[in-house]
Amino acid sequence: MKTAKGTDVCPTLAAALQAKPGTLKIFESMPPSHQREYNKHVAEAKKEETQISRAEKAVKKIGEWKR
Repeated sequence: MKTAKGTDVCPTLAAALQAKPGTLKIFESMPPSHQREYNKHVAEAKKEETQISRAEKAVKKIGEWKR
């Protein structure tokens, strides 16, 4: 998946963002550098369960994000 700002998003994070209403919109409103950092943090995990855990935590933080 790609955001409106052109950031590639790993499938695990994309699924987590789409599963929680409103977080994808918040994520897309973030600066591209923030989007890349969240994506990198999730995608760097080697185990799938670690990626899922990181994606869930990221979605929670994104939901609380205020600019």
